[in-house]
Amino acid sequence: MRTIIYYSLFFLFPMLAAAQQATLKGKITAEGKPVLGADVILRKASEVKGTSSKNTGEYIVKVPAGDYKLSISSVGFKTINQSLSLSPGEEQTLNFSLQRDLLEIDQVVVTATRNIIPQYKSPVVVSKVTGHIFETTQSLSLAEGLNFTPGLRTETNCQNCGFNQLRINGLEGSYSQILVNGRPVFSSLAGVYGLEMIPANMIDRVEVVRGAGSVLYGGNAIGGTVNILTKDPTKNTFSLGNSLSLLKDGSPDNTLFTNASVVSEDFDKGLTLFAYQRNRKPYDANGDGFSEITKLHNTTFGADAFWNPAENSKIKLNLNSINEFRRGGNKFDLLPHQSEITEQLRHRILAGDLSFERFSDDLAHKFSIYTSAQYTDRNGYYGGGLGYAVNSQDDFDALENGDKEEYFKALAKYGHTTELVGVGGVQYAYTFSPELNLSLGSEYKYDKVNDDYVGQNRSVDQAVRIFGNYLQVEWNPFKRLTLLGGSRYDYVDIKGHYLFSGANEDTNKQISKFVPRLTVMYDLTETLKLRGSFAQGYRAPQAFDEELHADVLDGNPIFVELDRDLKSETSNSYTASLNYTQREGNTQANLILEGFFTQINNSFINQGLTDIGNIKHKIKTNASDLLNIMGANIEANFAFGSKWVWQTGFTYQQSRFSQAQTIWENEDDTNPKKVTSDRVMRSPDFYGYTTLSYNPIAPLKLSYNGVLTGAMDVPHIIDVETEEKILVKSPNFYEQNLRAAYTFDLKEHYHLEVFAGVKNIFNQYQKDFDMGKKRDSDYIYGPQHPRTFFLGLTLSLD
Repeated sequence: MRTIIYYSLFFLFPMLAAAQQATLKGKITAEGKPVLGADVILRKASEVKGTSSKNTGEYIVKVPAGDYKLSISSVGFKTINQSLSLSPGEEQTLNFSLQRDLLEIDQVVVTATRNIIPQYKSPVVVSKVTGHIFETTQSLSLAEGLNFTPGLRTETNCQNCGFNQLRINGLEGSYSQILVNGRPVFSSLAGVYGLEMIPANMIDRVEVVRGAGSVLYGGNAIGGTVNILTKDPTKNTFSLGNSLSLLKDGSPDNTLFTNASVVSEDFDKGLTLFAYQRNRKPYDANGDGFSEITKLHNTTFGADAFWNPAENSKIKLNLNSINEFRRGGNKFDLLPHQSEITEQLRHRILAGDLSFERFSDDLAHKFSIYTSAQYTDRNGYYGGGLGYAVNSQDDFDALENGDKEEYFKALAKYGHTTELVGVGGVQYAYTFSPELNLSLGSEYKYDKVNDDYVGQNRSVDQAVRIFGNYLQVEWNPFKRLTLLGGSRYDYVDIKGHYLFSGANEDTNKQISKFVPRLTVMYDLTETLKLRGSFAQGYRAPQAFDEELHADVLDGNPIFVELDRDLKSETSNSYTASLNYTQREGNTQANLILEGFFTQINNSFINQGLTDIGNIKHKIKTNASDLLNIMGANIEANFAFGSKWVWQTGFTYQQSRFSQAQTIWENEDDTNPKKVTSDRVMRSPDFYGYTTLSYNPIAPLKLSYNGVLTGAMDVPHIIDVETEEKILVKSPNFYEQNLRAAYTFDLKEHYHLEVFAGVKNIFNQYQKDFDMGKKRDSDYIYGPQHPRTFFLGLTLSLD
């Protein structure tokens, strides 16, 4: 009898358990079409269960009977939240129609806490540059798109090579940590020109966190953190397009781009591919034969893929290759050393990222392990020569002795640089309860640079190893209050061999840094949030960092050497913000008022300009005074139905040293001169942007956008013999752009978009460029392009 009961229970128990289960199923659509990969999440206390919709839009999930909070979310759509009850054995069918999230308020961000969280719930303010911004502003590269974010400004700093940098809250580019998919592999070498290298069609979105972020991402994250997130495959698509731009003098800038992605029916694997090719002729603004905008050839391609080997696991792979040639100066028909001035760079960059993530069934535990690498190979030429060809022995013999010496000096200005950056790490996150989350991780970064200019007897061989550990706790002691605290400990080991005009020395430093962060968010109402934050940051005195760009003056390169007693920069950063978010039907609004204050100790400055052989030489040292940056950012975003979207931002700031710094002084006792300023150079007190898009009918898209750049102090070398500098106050600029696009439906799933427009309509462009060989190539400011007309088309299959 006991045996019969045992076997009866053995067979009946699964049936009894199944009877306690309930089933929820249905279909998810948007604008009448099925949505692939929408997340369906059911929560009951600490228990979480979820699934994703298939390519038909259908979903099915089985859970124990009970009361649940249901969440339906998908990229680009508003999140649906509702409560429901499921009875034992019940099979309930719920269909959902998603609405467009035009401002993407409900979309998740990862940069603020290194964990997935909806943007409006993030305890740290996160701004985004989305595909909508890149499209409506006709931004072909990352450098152009970043102008449309509060507190950010992209500037060009060299007429010859087009070197550009990103300033966050007024701080130079070296104070910003640029990430690719959350990894700090965007190397110092690639970063010099990399903002213009990365094409817009490679990017899904860019997340920006202003203020110190060293706790999560290590050194350099003093001004802020920019996280470039590449495109994951989310649906089956293909697109092919071409864009042609004509600068003011008719110089063409032609771009060809394509994207394709495919995902499986069960959304457990996917692959996306992209390719980009850009060819730009040089532009001469003042007719002196020397370029203000470089000649450019860029070929970039790559892939993103994911595979879910199990329901709660994901493997992601990203690969990309960039091959770019750029040249500025004059006499482009001659070899670089035959011209009067040339800066020529060829970059070959290979990068990849591999990660594995594992979640527990209740989503309380998350473990991830990752590795990333980037290898950069650069051939460069900085300098110039006689200005005419010497192609034979007879040509050389005909030269005068002085010209022969100049010819050999010109040949010595070729160089070769390589850099390998590798990052590996692990991260663990545990949700104790909906009110308490813990994240911790360890990361190792290796950065190896070899920079050789054999002809000038100058080289740097540097290896930097960074071991980092971080911890972060997010706690909601009660419903309206969120506390976020964290800390990081880094050990930095710098070993470098430095050869410069006969000096042969080692640069070895070991640095230990501990940095904390504390953030408070309080919900004044359901729509109004108050945030406050304090964070510390640091920047290590590496033998070579952003100075991998060499300036050129009178055909001679300028290199920067580090002072032997150079100390690390450290910062204290404070921010406070008020955030209003409103959703009423088809109307959305998101407004942010943010104040910031950052104080930097031992800030790096370049001083002195001396001649050593055929090399001009500066010393990087620490400023003796504090650098204080304070100001306010305003961000306002509105979506009025599906037709009008208006996004704007404005920054007012002051970047000042506590005492005036020496910009230039001479050594002539009989006629002493000295130029000083307490201002940070090239840092305007105000700047901003606006974008307005209008869709009067579904196929037609109209957009207007503008970029405002306020007046700033710009150093200008007016005498190449004495290197005398003056400070010039630049004018205000307001660059305005228009774009119109119309989409033709060729047949089912096939579309052709035709677009055209004009950038910088009123030609708000610098008017006082230096001229000729002896020009100061760094004397450049204002908008990146003169008036430019563009047109193009995109063929897509959806």
